[in-house]
Formats: sequence, structure tokens, C-alpha cells
Amino acid sequence: MADVLQHVLLTMVIAGFLVCGSGAWYVKMPSHIKALWKSCLVIPCSFDYHQSPPKVPGRVVWYQYARSGYPLVYDAWYNRKVISKFSGKTSLVRHGPRDCSLQISRVDSSLHMEKIYTWVDPENVGWKTYKFYDTTVTIQVEQTAEPPKISIYGEMKVGQSVTVQCSVVHTCPTFPPTLKLNIGSEGSKVATELLLDGTARTTLTVSLHIQSDQQRVGCSVRHHGGLEAAASGSVEAECSFQPLRIVPPSDRMFPEGKVSSVSCSVEYSCPKHVPTLTWNYRSMPSTLTVSMVGVGRWRAQSELNFTAAAQYQGRPLTCVARFTGGRRQEESMTIEVKRSILSRGWSYETPGSINGLVGSCAVIPCSFTYTSTRPSGLEVKWYLLQPDADPQVFPQKQGMAVKYAGRTSLPGSVSQGNCSLYIERLEMSLDQNRLYPWVDKNPITSYQDHNLYDRTSQLRVTEIAQQPQVKMNGVPWVGEEMKVFCSVRHSCPAAPPNLTLDAEPLGRTGGRLSETEVSHGVWERTLELTWTVREEDVGVVCTVRHPGGQTAKTNHRMKAECPLHEIKMSEEPGELMEGVARHVTCSVSYICKKPNLAITWNYSDMQSSRTTLETSGNTFNTTSILTFVPSLEDDGKVLTCTAQFTPGGTFSASSSLRVKKYKQRFVTLDNIDNKSTILAADVLPKITALPRSCVVIPCSFQMPDHLKTGLRGIWYNREGGRVYHGGQSKVLTHFKGRTKLLGTVGHGNCTLEINDIKPFDNGPFCFRAEAVSGEAKYSFNDSCVFIVMQASPERPRLTAAPTDVDAGSVINATCSVNHTCPSQPPVLTWSHPTNTAVIGHTWMGQGVWETSSTVTLIPEWGDGTKHLSCTATFSKRRVQVAIVQFTVKGSLMFQLRSSMHVTIPASVVVIVVLLAAVIAVCLRRKCKRQTENFSSPPPRPEKRSPVGGRVKWTR
Repeated sequence: MADVLQHVLLTMVIAGFLVCGSGAWYVKMPSHIKALWKSCLVIPCSFDYHQSPPKVPGRVVWYQYARSGYPLVYDAWYNRKVISKFSGKTSLVRHGPRDCSLQISRVDSSLHMEKIYTWVDPENVGWKTYKFYDTTVTIQVEQTAEPPKISIYGEMKVGQSVTVQCSVVHTCPTFPPTLKLNIGSEGSKVATELLLDGTARTTLTVSLHIQSDQQRVGCSVRHHGGLEAAASGSVEAECSFQPLRIVPPSDRMFPEGKVSSVSCSVEYSCPKHVPTLTWNYRSMPSTLTVSMVGVGRWRAQSELNFTAAAQYQGRPLTCVARFTGGRRQEESMTIEVKRSILSRGWSYETPGSINGLVGSCAVIPCSFTYTSTRPSGLEVKWYLLQPDADPQVFPQKQGMAVKYAGRTSLPGSVSQGNCSLYIERLEMSLDQNRLYPWVDKNPITSYQDHNLYDRTSQLRVTEIAQQPQVKMNGVPWVGEEMKVFCSVRHSCPAAPPNLTLDAEPLGRTGGRLSETEVSHGVWERTLELTWTVREEDVGVVCTVRHPGGQTAKTNHRMKAECPLHEIKMSEEPGELMEGVARHVTCSVSYICKKPNLAITWNYSDMQSSRTTLETSGNTFNTTSILTFVPSLEDDGKVLTCTAQFTPGGTFSASSSLRVKKYKQRFVTLDNIDNKSTILAADVLPKITALPRSCVVIPCSFQMPDHLKTGLRGIWYNREGGRVYHGGQSKVLTHFKGRTKLLGTVGHGNCTLEINDIKPFDNGPFCFRAEAVSGEAKYSFNDSCVFIVMQASPERPRLTAAPTDVDAGSVINATCSVNHTCPSQPPVLTWSHPTNTAVIGHTWMGQGVWETSSTVTLIPEWGDGTKHLSCTATFSKRRVQVAIVQFTVKGSLMFQLRSSMHVTIPASVVVIVVLLAAVIAVCLRRKCKRQTENFSSPPPRPEKRSPVGGRVKWTR
């Protein structure tokens, strides 16, 4: 502690501490120090000298800085003379012979802004030797404690442990504060260190095991004296998922006709992601259990009661896990069915089939067991299943199957229950052969009806090699290490196939080989290659070559993705003024040369530009600069820049908008000639304009008649640059060809038009006049205008149509819109065709014009709710739309009236329609009666009477 304090005192000069001395003596202490109310305070202090040494070096006294006298703060010899506010509170904290540090045990508010100083051996070292009162320290008493600082270090994943530190800075190292964390204190460590500025930092370090993806961490501090403070933070951790795992029976075999238990389980770290587990054999019973298997670890497990049948041999048994949130995992295993012949006191197990390639070899795995004591001297034999008689394929003997001669052997030990058969140099004549073993002291011929078709192993021979499987261990990010695995399954462990991997286009080859037995008679050979992904990498090629000469190749294509390094607004909008454009810069750093990157802003109607530069190595930076024109409605909204990588994801950066209203200011032009005559002019102080359109600034002035002739009008910006001048060579390049006077200066009209106005052409712009010949110049008061830019054009106004409209009636509709560019007014169009449209242009004053379009419409397009819209198209094809809604009725009546050649009153039409309805009803009733008559039986003969040569039916 002493060494640390001395080091602090020695480095106070560098840290800006007060060090004063006359050359022979000097004292080092801070000029100001903070103290916490009710706590203690240690003021670091040291002294040194080169001559005039003290007679009593250990004699250190502290005084209050006063205009007169020497009020005592600390004096070991005259303790009773210490002034009341320091009495009983002060003591020395000495860690060396030249240490003069002072401790104040109980700080109260009376010590605030007290200035004190030390004096070494005051009885012998006088002020002529060293003016101790020139080196003072001022005490600043703080009434409240600062909250502690929480820091978290480590990998933020559920189930992992991280280091949590809570620290606080104080000025009472003698009695450091007490820190507490709400996550427990097991294995905690507390350390206090002195800092260069004379303060101390106490730190509590605790290890936290993350148990959930959202976890609160709180820390409280209690200082010496009782003042407390607290702080809190959150741990946001990632959820993790372990691979799905199927656990079959211990020997990976399922006895035929018996129930076997097989489990499927998955572990995960977040309880909110509870999975459902399903099997592809849904008809068989299964149970699901979910349990906590450790701190921050859960396991879901499904137990399937599987009853094997002969036809299941070689089929997949699949388990699927579906998590809440959409995540899905799948795992499969191949079903191997056990076969036994328990009626003979022994049984054997072989796979239902074995695959092999021409020219390679195959091993049919076989094991046998006896229910009783195994006989000695057993001999294993293998037979080929045939319709009539089954020839022997092993051992070699006369009468055996000729095509197996010299090809078969036993690779295992019979005494250990191994009856496996090795077949070399496979050929197509062996395809589909069914083989079975015999391990009995009695010959197979001694049994009758020994049909073992369901107990045989089928040999499947092919000339075509299967393509190798290629897998990658994740997404190929440029600049990161990537692993690729190429694997192929085979049946010949004695002569396995040869694998090669080649990463395109750089030709990286090689890798690490491994081989495992995945099931009975099937081995898997895997080649692993590791390399650092580059942008030009397009895939890997895996080639397999078998002993029989067959080859197969898999070309695994990939697309290297560009990792995002950073997205930020390097130039944020800051505080904005309405209508004053500001460049806002969004930069995206990434590792790629040609990424599929789109940068967009949530204010899509504003102009932006984009550039891309290589910053270093493989790191690139794409910058989008937005010309943002704010309005008062944007205040409080958020400006967002979005980077979209395809593929790769979406990233964004945002900034809050603060827009203030423009306030008119008195404008003082620079570079005004002192000889100018000051006159009055009438110019709007503020006018609104649409960028890329034009704006007309009304301007007029009054001058004596004898001065109006021979005048030249000039418009200046604030810096004195000419915005308009009769001589184009004198106009600023930025405004050349874009400005002109619309009035005659000699008539007092100084109106200015600015074409193709830019977002930053805000001004202010001011008018002056000067004589064409001579030196007379005239400046004008209140002659300056400020242009407020619009982000988008004005929305047109559409006169409200009646809510209900009769078909065929006349509707008069007017659409109008305000603008500031009479030379390029907006074009108004309608959503429905019109015969004529009356276009009007009206000066509204204050630099605003109104363009209007009035049309006459006759709605005849059917009943129902209809919409009428008006579209205003401004320069540069910028569009605004207004829409009204109304209801049309009476279309049928309108069509009926329109089809007639003469004009008939509406009342007559109604009567005609009613008469037609009545006639229709009568005709319908008459037809009904006739139908009833014809459906009745004819009258008897005596009821008939002749009428007019015809027979009339009567009733």
C-alpha cells in the first residue's frame, strides 16, 4: 500500500496535480479533491527538499487557509487548538518519512469548499524557506453517492459463465465501501486500488453462470458513513441447441418380432424453445418427456417402442424435432433387423443385404450364439440359396458354387462367435445372390424344410459408384476459416476407396482422412479439408476412386458471403432548420469486393449518392450521402439508413431528428461599399421553394425619378458573391444560366427568378442597384430573402363532390395546387376521361401561384361507390395525388331514358315501368290458370258443345 501511494504521489505531476516549490523545497498534493458526506477522506500529500532540512522531519501540521492567522486543522502537539469543524476528525496517514497525507474521518457539509494546506516542521522551517500556504487543496463535499459501474466480460450464451464486475471510485481507501451483487457472492473477490488522481477504486468480481436469455444484474454500494447507491444492467444471451441424437439398442440391432426401445433426445438452453419430437413410424407408441439436466440446460426425449419386421431391414428410422420459433432438426439411422433360429438351439445375426462394387470386396458381418454350451470343433459354412439345392460357397470343396471358387474366406475367429464371410473380386454374376451361414455340429441336410429365405443376406453388386457426400460446417464467410467434409460409404475395409478434395479455383488439396463403421458391413471413409474462404471461391470438388476402377465426383457449389464489419452514420443530421438541406452520410464497412449491397433511406423521395472505396486489404466501405431537406413535421421522427446484403441479412443505423422553425434574422451583407446609398425595398423575408424546380422572388423598390434611368440590378449572396448580374461573367459559377430578372429595374421592379434551384440555395439573397455608368451605388434595407426548401411538392386540393350523385347528372370538379414556379407549372390530370378542362394560373401573392383545372363530368359507369382522383405532376416527374369518394345511383333509369329518341318526363317513365310490371303479373297469373286447366282431365262427352265448327271444352 505504501509503495502504491508513493507511486501515486510521484505521478501527480503528470496527472495535473499541484506541485509547488522554491527549488530547495516542494510539496505535492491535488489542488481539488472530492469527499463524500459522512464518509472519510484521505488527501494524498508528500514533500521533499534539497537543502534547509527540517530539524523535526516527523513534525507535520495542517492549517486552514485564512487571510490572517494559522487556524489549525491537524497538530499532534497542540491537538486541543484544532478548530472545531476539524477537531477529533483529522489524523496523519504516513507510509514513508516524507509522507504528509491527511485523513479526515467524518466528512460533513461544513467542510465544503474548505481550503487547507500542510506545513512541515513549522517551528524551524519558516516561510522564507518555503511558502507552504501557496500549496493548498480545496475540499468539495458531495451529498449523494455516485452509482457503481457494472461490467460483464465473456461469451454471452445461455449455459456459459461470464465475469461480472461492480466497481466504484471513492476517496476513502482506509475504509473502502461495501459492494453487493444480486447474483450471489460465491467465489467473489474484492480489490481496492489507488488511482493516479488520488482517488481509489474498489471492485467486486463475481462469476455468473447464465441461466436464461434475459437476466438482470443489480449492484449496490454502501459507503463508510452510510450513504448508498445502486445500478442495474441486463445480460442478453444467445440460446444454444445441441444436435439431435438417436440412441438405438446397445448392439444397434432390432430383434425381429420383438419390442425394442429406441430414444431420440435433444438438449437446448432456453426453456421457451420447447420442441415436439415425432418419428416416421407414427403407428408405434412413443412417450415424450422434458426435464432440466443442469443449470441453464433442458432436454426433450422421446422413447419409441419399436417392433421390428423383416421388411424394415435397411429402411431409415427418422426422428424430427420442431422447436417453437420455427427451428427444425432431423436425424436418421438405418434399421438392422436381427434374425434367429432359436428352434435349433443356436442363432445367428446377419444384415438383410450388403452392397458392393465390381472389382472391390465385401464383408457379410455374422455372429452366432448358442442357448446352451457351445459344442467344440464347430465349423462355419456358407451356402448359396437356390431353388433346388443350396451349393456351398465356403469352405472350398468339390461341388461348391463355381463362381465363388477362390473368392471366399473367414476374416474372424469362430471360437469367438464370429461367422463373417469375406468375398473378394466382386463381379456382376454375384448380384442378387442370397447367402446364409450354418454353424451346427449336424449337417444342414439332416434338417428338412430348412427354407431360410428370410434369414439370408442378399448380395447387391453394381458397376456404378455412388457419388460422395459433401458437407460444410456452416456459412462460408469471406476471410473466415471453413471446413468441408467429403465422405463415401463402402463394403471393403481391406481395400478402401481413395478420396481427393479440391477447393476451386485456387486448387487447395489435401486434408485429413478418417474411417468408421457406420453399420454392419458398411464403412464410411471421410476426408476433411480446412481453408480460409476468399471471395472468388466457388465450390469444392470431391472425387472417389474405387479399387475396381470406378470413379464418382461431386461438385459442391457455394457462394462466399460478405461479413458486415460496421454500419454507422458517420455524419449525423444533428440539429436542423426547416427547409435548410443537410448532407447525412451513412457508411457500411464489409469484407468483399463486389457484394450485392443495397443502401436505402426511410425518406426515399430525397436525393442520395453512393461511393465505394477500398479502405485496407480486403475491407471495403460503401458510403451513401443523403441530401436531407427537413420540415417541421419531421421533428421527433427517426432517420434510418438500411443496408441489405443479398444474401447475408439486413442491418441499419438510425438517428433522431430535431427540426426547429426558421426565425427571421437581420442580415448584414459583407463587402458593402461604404459609398452606397441606403434606400428602402420591398422583398419577402422568407419564401418556400421546391428543389429542382424554380422560384420567383417578388421585389420592388422606390427611388426618385431622376435616379431610375441607367440603373443595373444586382442580386448578391451573404458573402457578396453575385447571384445575378447583367454580365454573366460576373455571376458565380454555381448560379450561371439559372437566374434572371423578370422586371425592369427602371420601373422599380427587381423580381428575380432562380431556375433548377438546388437543395442548398437557401441564401439569404439580397438586392442592390448601381448606375450603369458612374460610381453611384444603392443598397436597400430589408432587401434580403431566405429560401426554405420543401422536401416534397404541395398536395393538390380537390373540391368536395356531393356525397350522393344521380347517374347522368353533371358534376363540376376543380383541382388546384400551389407552387412557386410560374414558368414550369405543374400539370394536372384526372382519373376519368374529360372532354374539356379549364386550366387557370393565378397569382396568390407572397411568391405563390395557383394552377387549377376545372372539369365537367357525367357519371354513367354504374351504381356504387366511386373514386375521382386528380394528379399533380411537377418538374422532374414528381407526383402528388388527391382523391374524393361519392356514391352513384339510378344507372338503370339513366340507361332507359338514354335509349329513347324523344325526351319524356321522368314521371311518365315511372308510370310506364309500373304498367309493364302490372301486365307482367297478370300474364303470369293467366298462364298459371291455363296450365291448371290443361292439367285437369277432359269433361265427359255430354258436356261437350260445338262452337264455330270447333269443339269447346266446358266444365
